[in-house]
Amino acid sequence: MTDTPVEQLLQQHFSIDALQQEPAPLQQALRMLGGWLAAERDTAYPHTPYAELLTQLSDTCLPAHGMPVAQFLRELDTTVLANTAQLNHPQYIGHMTQALPWISVLAEAFTATLNQNQVKIETAYVSTLIEKQILGWLHRQVYQQPDAVYTQAMAATSGALGNVVNGGTMGNLTALAVALEKQLPGTRKRGLFAAMQESGHAGLAVIGSARSHYSVKKALATLGLGENALQLVAVDRDNRIDVAALEATIADLKLRKIKVVAMIGIAGTTETGAIDPLAAMAAIATRESIWFHVDAAWGGALLIAEQYRALYDGIALADSVVIDGHKLLWVPMAQSMVLFKDSASLNLLKHNANYILRDNSGDLGQTSLEGSRRFDALKLWTSFKVLGVSGYTTLLQQAATLSGQLQELLAAQQDFELVTRSDTFILTYRYVPAHLRQRMEALLTDGQVEVATELNQQLNTLTAKLQNRQKAQGHSFVSRTVLESTRYPGPTNVLRVVMTNVKTRPHHLRAILAEQRAIGQALVAELGL
Repeated sequence: MTDTPVEQLLQQHFSIDALQQEPAPLQQALRMLGGWLAAERDTAYPHTPYAELLTQLSDTCLPAHGMPVAQFLRELDTTVLANTAQLNHPQYIGHMTQALPWISVLAEAFTATLNQNQVKIETAYVSTLIEKQILGWLHRQVYQQPDAVYTQAMAATSGALGNVVNGGTMGNLTALAVALEKQLPGTRKRGLFAAMQESGHAGLAVIGSARSHYSVKKALATLGLGENALQLVAVDRDNRIDVAALEATIADLKLRKIKVVAMIGIAGTTETGAIDPLAAMAAIATRESIWFHVDAAWGGALLIAEQYRALYDGIALADSVVIDGHKLLWVPMAQSMVLFKDSASLNLLKHNANYILRDNSGDLGQTSLEGSRRFDALKLWTSFKVLGVSGYTTLLQQAATLSGQLQELLAAQQDFELVTRSDTFILTYRYVPAHLRQRMEALLTDGQVEVATELNQQLNTLTAKLQNRQKAQGHSFVSRTVLESTRYPGPTNVLRVVMTNVKTRPHHLRAILAEQRAIGQALVAELGL
């Protein structure tokens, strides 16, 4: 008697006994994972032309039949791994996603294996408590409230210290949804149009600096305020919000009877790593009765190490704070948290359903904008258990050391210029040959702004082409951005690096600069500079 198709399928893909009898595919998968974590491949960035990959993957018809797992792993290796940025490579220093410790990858596997749905205690038994514990740990680091607050929060069946969310975008959306309901009560039930008609306000606004993350605009569009509700305030040379300009913006909005729903301070801007003057912003928010939200998706993790706390003076006064675990807490994407100073705040979003979310049940889904959610808190819980505060402090110190080493290297070069630095390990710089730098200095000294602007545009072209060519070669990877807050006239293209790759050493940095110099010299000749 032969096995039925379903029995064959179950034997091949669901039976652990069968896998133990023929473990070769699992062993191969583990070798691939290990090789990736060890950064065994030569290049940091894929160099197959994107058009060529598009040709390879253009078939949009579903596979009619499955293939053996071993064959699939070979295709995974040649198609996916071979054409993916290798974040663990020591010369990948371009973005915020991290080289990962192997324990966090193992935690990801357990998260998938347990497959818990965090919407309800019934479907997330002990994982509900793990998630609440993670929120308590991070809330304590931000707000430093008495022990009794956290004891009560663990046992509470109503209210929450925050939500574990799928990324900083969802965290910002959640915080602004709470802020909107707090500042314009009834919006959630009756809608924005009805609430505005009764409010007497001529409009609504949210204030943030020019370095605000694009997720804020997405949140405002989703909430019905519209992207134009975001009032961007200029930054100073340190890329922190200009407090005088902030005061002027608030005064103008009040004059026009526009209600400020929220003010957003940034604790680690995406582009430059700068931290806004949070204490000054908190004082203004309190005076004007504005919800104060801090987007600390990047920099908030530094609060774990006591030596960085002074940088965040005022954050404990924020009504809400977002922190990403998948950035400076070295866990796989996506793992973020939105925290609230007052545990009653999230009750403004509270919702129930007879079949799943019962009132005062303690279910985490009562106050979450998301429905079904993974047990992503397990990843961060694992890392804290294994690394502890001491381990994280060591990792953060290594990032600070690496950042300092690159700054020293740049200072010693005649043809590189550091543009911005930050205490959260993001640097920007650009390649500027000595003769072009001297020309720029002379033009600025003589007040020849138009000519200096033209030269800056040429340097912008040089920077963009350099970064594109470096990326295409694949040996190393840095990103780039555009800043308007430099001493140069007009927008300025800069190379941007995130100095948190734990595998990067000074000789890797020297190799990156040498490659950029070689590319830059070739481009200077090509562009006739």
